[in-house]
Amino acid sequence: MAQADSQSRLRDRFAVLLGPVAWLLLVALAAGTWTWAGRFLRTAEDGGLAQRTQVAAAFTRSYLTGLATRQRQDAARALADRTVSQERLEVFGAGLGYTSMILLDDRGRVMLTWPSQPALIGRDLADELEHVRLALQRDRITVSDVYASVVVPGRSLTAIAVPFPTPYGRRVFSGGLVAADSPLGDYLREAVVPRGGHAYLVDRFGNVVAATRGLGPQIVPLARLVPPLAAALERSPDGDYRAAGQDWHYTSAPVWPDGWRLVTEAPHRRLYAPADEAQRRFGVVLLAAALFGLVAVAAIGHIAHRRLQGQRQLRRQAAELHAFNTELELLAASISHDLRTPLTAMSAYAEVLAEHYPGRMSAEEAGLFVEKIRSNAARMADLIAALLSFSRLQRGQVDLRRVDLAALTGQVWADLAERRAGRDIRFDLADLPPCQGDPALLRQAVTTLLDNAVESTRDRPVARIEVGYQAGPEGFTTYLVHDDGVTLDPGQLKELFTPFQRLHPTGTYQSVGMGLSLVQRIITRHSGRIWAEARPEGGTTFFFTLPVALPDT
Repeated sequence: MAQADSQSRLRDRFAVLLGPVAWLLLVALAAGTWTWAGRFLRTAEDGGLAQRTQVAAAFTRSYLTGLATRQRQDAARALADRTVSQERLEVFGAGLGYTSMILLDDRGRVMLTWPSQPALIGRDLADELEHVRLALQRDRITVSDVYASVVVPGRSLTAIAVPFPTPYGRRVFSGGLVAADSPLGDYLREAVVPRGGHAYLVDRFGNVVAATRGLGPQIVPLARLVPPLAAALERSPDGDYRAAGQDWHYTSAPVWPDGWRLVTEAPHRRLYAPADEAQRRFGVVLLAAALFGLVAVAAIGHIAHRRLQGQRQLRRQAAELHAFNTELELLAASISHDLRTPLTAMSAYAEVLAEHYPGRMSAEEAGLFVEKIRSNAARMADLIAALLSFSRLQRGQVDLRRVDLAALTGQVWADLAERRAGRDIRFDLADLPPCQGDPALLRQAVTTLLDNAVESTRDRPVARIEVGYQAGPEGFTTYLVHDDGVTLDPGQLKELFTPFQRLHPTGTYQSVGMGLSLVQRIITRHSGRIWAEARPEGGTTFFFTLPVALPDT
């Protein structure tokens, strides 16, 4: 009996102790979860800042490259006469937003400047300005670091030197701009800078090209503007530093391979405010749950399970929303520039027409300016139409069903008969397996890819376009569209799917650079991926994956 009583007491003590022990374990687990949640949320904020910075760096590179490419094409048409007037140079740069412009011959000697500086005419600038010397030596577009302008004394600029051929020898056009006052500066201020923080575009020598804070007319090194940040960047491309009595987090992304980079920073108290508030609320909930004690253990477990499920769903939704917002930031910045460009050009042409037509301009010259205004208006209409298509695709639902992709591709090829009229194109369509997708969206994607292929092969007397397939990852089929037309270089392949990047100078969506962005969005909404490769024997191949068709029921 005594032995039985002893065992009973032991069981009672164990029962008494079990509750407090379980409660203490639960509190310890809750405290650990609370600490981990705080670190996780802060890491997510750091990742979001880094991702926005990388997108902004890619846009900066795309903006400067696009501006220089258009500048080179226009200069070869407008500045190739034996003599170029001051008025012609002013009209050429009216829509480009330059602070200064220089036209040089093939030896780097100044032919013309704007604003006019007669003392500079004939002066050799090849040795003085590195970007001019490199443009002449390498015959390629060159973007300068920040330098003191020779045309506008006392002003620091960033210049784009563009060599172009003329019947009278090669020439170089160099346009200097204040990046902080350009659409690029507007983009940094309005779309990139984090709350309470700053953004800096820095050249290879550490001088600030553009920033979200005032710089003044002189060259300003980052080490003088924000010494603690410059010192931290010497140690690591991202991290933390302390200045002015508070902690800051910074991150950076390369813009050019030769040292340009975009740097963004934000104070901890602003960057991590949402994460800290979420952690505080989470801590209050955990503390309240712990106070319920042993009686509430089961309920807390159930609630925690439901909360975990909800958090997973919220994280998935937050990740999708973050990716969508990042894409919209880049798109909005591109739209801001691309819509503003034709507007600025139309305004400039209209001002020149109004000022010079009465008695100073022939009807033929006036007609040329009117045609430029009309073409810029048409380009703006195309931009708006492409934007509407992108917006509808973002909002619309995907109606998944079994799609006979071979039949759909054949129909699209027949619809493109007018686009390929008079061409000798050998079209090879394989017996494609069916897929699971939205017929209307897939038709749009296939139309864009085949239209790109037709456009890419327009210079070949006999062209070949192939549509085939190969094994893909589990649950997917990899389809391909190959043409033997223009072979894209690695730089073009990286930028193919960026909004407003033009694959060819003519075409439908490609005229505003949205076609392949729409295709990428369509494939992504089908849980697939798309990429492009250049063939060694010539041409380009687009690969994309789509889900395998479900069996008929």
